[in-house]
Amino acid sequence: MRLVTGATGIVGGHVVLALCRAGHTVRALARAGSDRRFTEMLLRRENDGEALLARVAWCEGDVLDPVSLAEAMAGVRQVVHCAATVSFDPRDEQDLLEVNITGTANVVNAALEAGVERLCHVSSIAALGTARNGEPVNEESPWVEEEERSAYAVSKHAAELEVQRGVAEGLDAVIVNPALIIGPGLPGRSSRTIADRLRKGTRWYPPGSTSVVDVRDVARACVDLLKTPGNGERYLAAGEAISYQRLFALFCTAFGRPAPSARIRPWMLELAWRAERLRTLLFGARPLVTRDTARTALRMRRFDDSKLRARSERPWRSAEEAVRYTVSLMDAKLH
Repeated sequence: MRLVTGATGIVGGHVVLALCRAGHTVRALARAGSDRRFTEMLLRRENDGEALLARVAWCEGDVLDPVSLAEAMAGVRQVVHCAATVSFDPRDEQDLLEVNITGTANVVNAALEAGVERLCHVSSIAALGTARNGEPVNEESPWVEEEERSAYAVSKHAAELEVQRGVAEGLDAVIVNPALIIGPGLPGRSSRTIADRLRKGTRWYPPGSTSVVDVRDVARACVDLLKTPGNGERYLAAGEAISYQRLFALFCTAFGRPAPSARIRPWMLELAWRAERLRTLLFGARPLVTRDTARTALRMRRFDDSKLRARSERPWRSAEEAVRYTVSLMDAKLH
């Protein structure tokens, strides 16, 4: 039995699918009232979909509820901890701290108490440090407390410290640090918001660059890393290095829209996030851009995931494949 937290999310749903494909029985943890249809759709669309669905046992619980976690981990051999809040909206800071830090601490404690054999914690590149002298970021890049960080980054870094605390107490754990994950999911969740916003097209693109990774490759990495002892090691899953101009163009092209042609200037982004901040304060809407996302969009970031690639026997999917997959399932029927 394998337990997946956050099983209704973009990553969690694909981890459930990958585990079922590998022949495992999965206990899928979801909060009461959460929408399970996306995960069930992923399994159902496979040729042996009904057989895969039969491998999944849904379990109601919350990472902030230690009692429900203890019940969910009874008889479980391995855990993939995908549950997290992903947001750069300043109003979500308290939720980020509670779910990402306290929730991870609760998962670690429950895993220790249940005698779980191995925990795979899904973190983020946001939890990594900063490379120096123009070098790409890797698993060893040092975290500097004095540097300005988003609340999301701080929460994911602190969550990793909880995992390392568990390792010191005897937990076998491994950490996956994905770059910007591209994949389908329910509207309003994680990278699905990028696709939703580009569906109508845009003439603007930010000047920065990052790395994007197909959600299917993240799920595969999680399953593969359950096979060998963890010892608290990190594995960066960077995927493909790409400019935001090309990423936006891939989405717009997939939607039949013209590729963006106008570069956003830094002063425009600075003005935009301030205007969005005012709009959200007045009307309560979700911001289209925040201070953190605006400044991230200006950076030229590079990542080195050779450590994880050396363990993988299969090629990583391209950004174009990830975009096509995302767009292909955006209108999939959820039963």
